[in-house]
Amino acid sequence: MNVTVPAQGWTPRPYQLPLLKYMTKPKRGLRACVAWHRRAGKDLTCINIMAIKSMQRVGTYWYVLPYGNQARRIVWNGMTGEGKKFIDYFPRELVEKKSEQEMRLHLTNGSVIQLLGSDDPDKMVGANPVGVVFSEFSISDPSAWQLINPILAENGGWALFNGTPRGENHFYKLLLKAQATKDWFDSHLSVKDTKAISPEELRKARDELNNEARFQSEYMCSFKTPIEGSYYGPIISRLYKNNQVLQELNPETALPVHTAWDLGMDDSTSIWFFQQYKSELRLVNYYENSGEGFPFYARELQRWAVQKGVTYGKHYAPHDIKVRELGTGKSRLEVARSLGLKFTPVRKLPVQDGIEAVRNILPRCWFGRTGCALGLEHLKGYHKEWDSSKQVYRKTPVHDSSSHGADAFRTLAMGLKENKQGYGKQKQRDTSYKVQPVNW
Repeated sequence: MNVTVPAQGWTPRPYQLPLLKYMTKPKRGLRACVAWHRRAGKDLTCINIMAIKSMQRVGTYWYVLPYGNQARRIVWNGMTGEGKKFIDYFPRELVEKKSEQEMRLHLTNGSVIQLLGSDDPDKMVGANPVGVVFSEFSISDPSAWQLINPILAENGGWALFNGTPRGENHFYKLLLKAQATKDWFDSHLSVKDTKAISPEELRKARDELNNEARFQSEYMCSFKTPIEGSYYGPIISRLYKNNQVLQELNPETALPVHTAWDLGMDDSTSIWFFQQYKSELRLVNYYENSGEGFPFYARELQRWAVQKGVTYGKHYAPHDIKVRELGTGKSRLEVARSLGLKFTPVRKLPVQDGIEAVRNILPRCWFGRTGCALGLEHLKGYHKEWDSSKQVYRKTPVHDSSSHGADAFRTLAMGLKENKQGYGKQKQRDTSYKVQPVNW
């Protein structure tokens, strides 16, 4: 196989050629981010690039979609408009072995092609890929890239990200980074740029979607439209319009700062910091991290309180903080209390009740953009799951990188609902937490 030209049977379109030429350079450490409209041939282009790269350098290559079943449906079993399977762009004479269950190809030169979902990061631990495509990265879990990035940096591997916009989320930020970094390739193309779809087909697609926001996102490649199915996006947009999202919103030292948590085990722990004054809810900070225990968060809260000159009021946590761990026999509530963090557990209620509680309090919220930018992004990105087979939204929210920040805000809303007396008369508490070592 000639490794400097596309695979046999594929003729790239003019707008695909710059990406192809960049990614097939005999150079290590390549990075590219492409935001292309729906039906622009993103996966077909990326599959062919991976086929070429797997011949240039022997190694393991990953093709990562948001979900494992999506990887099977779209790439492993998916076909082009001409009826050729995507996976067949790896020429059959070069495929030594094929595993249907693992969605893996072993090539005759020793390279391995593996299809994965970002929803199953355990499969990514311990491997050593030299090239990765993140397809539909806008709806993928960005923590998968955080796992893989150090590996590629060490072995000189390449990474290619593609997707269509889903608001100004992690994919948007990655594109901005690519545009600002000379070592990255970037491409942001709408259907007007590529002319890959005729005006007649485009009008038909617009009519069939019957959703202007989705059309602007998927075909006009706009990052400015609200995320489709967002629970809180329209309310957040109104807050911006009403100037309730300020550049800076520093906490008032005369008022206690309360916190609301979503507690992660293997994923993110998220914390909202807020104050209440009369009917106003002031969101003054948002913090998240992962892989850390309560001693770490106790120190972080103490550091922030000293920096801002504030004292804490209540710390709200979800109900499962009271569950005892089998290994220690202690609950996280007890462990936190030994560190000076006295949590108020919020009782368990249906998710939809919590979502409604958030919707009820958001109109009276004020946010500081500097401290809450990531949290605001999570609230805007928290959205309903789309059932593509039935063409309707499911009642359940999508679990992705936005979930933890949104769940912590739901804890906030439910905590306020259960404490209708308000916080104005809360006694201020000492923030000098004595952090003791804890064996997890």
